[in-house]
Amino acid sequence: MKNLDVSDDAYLRLKGLKRRGESFSDVIMRIGSNTFSRSSLIRRFSFVLWGYCLAVWLYVIAYQMRYRNGIYDTLAWWLPVRMDYIGEVAFALSFVFALIIAARPATGR
Repeated sequence: MKNLDVSDDAYLRLKGLKRRGESFSDVIMRIGSNTFSRSSLIRRFSFVLWGYCLAVWLYVIAYQMRYRNGIYDTLAWWLPVRMDYIGEVAFALSFVFALIIAARPATGR
């Protein structure tokens, strides 16, 4: 057991981070072990990709509602990929990434 001198501001911050039944040593250990596991990184990355795929899928739906025959338009004049292909791939990938998120255990932070 060691004694530490901390400023009043630092003490108030530590006290604010302290959970019920947790000592100040536990708070310091929890903050100090703030590294991400591989599972946590995969989960976070999958969550971002899931959100992106869902946004693309919703964009394609909105595009189709605005331009009735526009779903068969190409993404750009230089990229001959149809909008419906983009929507289908984004729709499928949103489910894949959602399954990855659900399969990975949530790590506390």
